[in-house]
Amino acid sequence: MGLTDALRTSTNSLSTYSNVLSTVSRNITGVNNADYSRRNVEIGSDSLYSTKALVTREVNISVFKASIDASSKLATTQAMADGLNQIATLQGGDNFIFAPTTMLQTLRQSLELAAADPSSEMALSLSVGNAREFASAINTSYQQLLNERQNADASIASNVTKLNELLDRFNEANSKVVIAAQSGGNDFTSEDTRDALVSQISELVGVSVLRRDNNDMMLVASNGAVLFDRQPRAVNFEQTRIYGANTTGNAITIDGVPITGDGAGFPVTTGALAGQVSLRDKVIVDQLKQLDEIARGAIEVFAETDQSGNIPGKSPMAGLFTWNGGPAVPASGSLVSGIAMSFRVNELVDPQAGGDAKLLRDGGINGDADYVANSTGGPGFSDRLFELIANMDGNIQFDAAAGLGSSYSLTGFADASLDSLHTLRSEMNDRATYQGDLATHVRQTLREQTGPNLDFEMSALLQVERAYQASAKVMSAVDSLLGRLLDAV
Repeated sequence: MGLTDALRTSTNSLSTYSNVLSTVSRNITGVNNADYSRRNVEIGSDSLYSTKALVTREVNISVFKASIDASSKLATTQAMADGLNQIATLQGGDNFIFAPTTMLQTLRQSLELAAADPSSEMALSLSVGNAREFASAINTSYQQLLNERQNADASIASNVTKLNELLDRFNEANSKVVIAAQSGGNDFTSEDTRDALVSQISELVGVSVLRRDNNDMMLVASNGAVLFDRQPRAVNFEQTRIYGANTTGNAITIDGVPITGDGAGFPVTTGALAGQVSLRDKVIVDQLKQLDEIARGAIEVFAETDQSGNIPGKSPMAGLFTWNGGPAVPASGSLVSGIAMSFRVNELVDPQAGGDAKLLRDGGINGDADYVANSTGGPGFSDRLFELIANMDGNIQFDAAAGLGSSYSLTGFADASLDSLHTLRSEMNDRATYQGDLATHVRQTLREQTGPNLDFEMSALLQVERAYQASAKVMSAVDSLLGRLLDAV
């Protein structure tokens, strides 16, 4: 090798290791950046005395897929768990002090006290007061659940807006990656950005990634709907501002095709959006139906019946509890949507509304003598109060549409409603904890396999510095020899 070749080799070596040094430095900078993938450097020869640094980006497709899948499932269960925890909070937290079953137990206890001393107007008024608190709790819980449906709907609208924004940003990053690939180069920074955006998108809706020529990506939702194919697809949702008893929430659509709700042939099942839709349209709706059935059942259980002995007798009439359709009693076992909103203590028996609490003991609340149970008017009459207590424990028909079965006592149905909420809440919280641990583990695995390691990068930096110094010494020696040669000429 001549001096000229030695000079060319050392100069090329300095340039190569300068590129290696730059890459290692970027890796060190990206150690604390969760979205940064490590750049690998391989040194190869492209001619006899020339070397070059080939930089590649660390990728593990299978672990990345597992990571976005775990993130999507976590977002689903977390949305459900958060909603269920909020519903439990509205019912008084873990003690459920405002739950219907708790309020019914209090009412039962006051009726037992009144039955033990039926001549006490204070005891009768206490029973009516507890009934009023029970009805108020039903009204309040129902409205709060409607508000929670509205909040879930607003969250869906917000996340759909966010999803469209992420898809637009994904389009920008993907375009840069494709353009770089078409020109024979690469844009690793845009690839990092693109992968980070896929992870964020997966938290809203489960996605699969299809890789194509020129490092292009296509995104497909968990139900097969295309989210991105060279251009982002339009994801639309019309928010419902106010929810009533019979309001149906709108579906999320992609290019006008529903991906949630009854109109979706294959609805999305993972991601925060799927969790929020399930919360809005299934979990809360079931709770509303159960409150409606508790209210309807209470009107039926505490209704007054014809005491005249005439055959056929008159139809039952609303007693302690009534509703907007009173004094008629709603049909047994048939859900009346929204009845919980008008459910209330009968004003005729409520001292606060000018009523007479003694009518609870005697019957004939609606002014019809045929419904009076205490025909003698004796203050020690307790049969009607004991009958009401027994009615609370006797089975009646409930609408299976409420999701709890069709034959329960009033107290049994209220217990079952609380049990179903508690069971589902525990299940979702446990599942969210598991999915959170899994997502953290998979992300850590991905980070270990594709992210930079500071110890490794510092070791590589030392090797590069030694190689750089060796090339510099060769250049210095060649420079010295060339100087002597020129001096000798």
